[in-house]
Amino acid sequence: MKMTETSKLTIQTEKSNELKSITRTRRVVDSMLWVIAAGAILFSLMTGAPFVSDHSQWKWTGWLLPVLVDAALVLALSADSILSRHGVESGDWATAFRWITGLASLFLNTWTSIADGDWVGIAVHSIAPVILICASEVAPIYRRKFKEVELSLTDQVTEMTVTKAVSKKKTVVKDSTTPSLTKNQKAIKDGFLGGEKAGAVAEQIGVSESYVYSQYRKIRDELELTA
Repeated sequence: MKMTETSKLTIQTEKSNELKSITRTRRVVDSMLWVIAAGAILFSLMTGAPFVSDHSQWKWTGWLLPVLVDAALVLALSADSILSRHGVESGDWATAFRWITGLASLFLNTWTSIADGDWVGIAVHSIAPVILICASEVAPIYRRKFKEVELSLTDQVTEMTVTKAVSKKKTVVKDSTTPSLTKNQKAIKDGFLGGEKAGAVAEQIGVSESYVYSQYRKIRDELELTA
């Protein structure tokens, strides 16, 4: 059973809307990852800096190590963000790097509580680093999956658009061969669609070459309008 033009248009609209929805969702996922990262980094800095200061010769340098660890994690997240958009996996070393930086952040956040035997403190200060580690692992997976769906929907929408354009061109060609055309006009149409030169068509039907050229231009403009 052949689909009507209305049905095809409805399906194309639905696909286009779904593609926009997927794109918006992917952007929300990206934004939420960076919100989580920013919150975890800020929390880690406030928690880790005093701990490092207590074990450093210069108290004022306590902020330096937490910032270094967090910067490394941001590097990993940024690199994965770019690679995931192109459906590329970062590899084992990148995964190890994320886990090392994540575990370093976990250590800086929880060791004071571990040393004091404060289990509640351990749990509280583990939440942000653990969430960040999990987010850094799952975000590339989400990105690749969203990208696959986007590419699939884009191909479908493009295919339907091209099909619609081709159908319109066929309709123009079909309409051009109706009896309303004169014998010469029909011959010119046939010559154009057959790829014949304007001069050869003009000689065959006994009209001026400029007239055939003008008809060729008119046909070409009609087909371009339907593209």
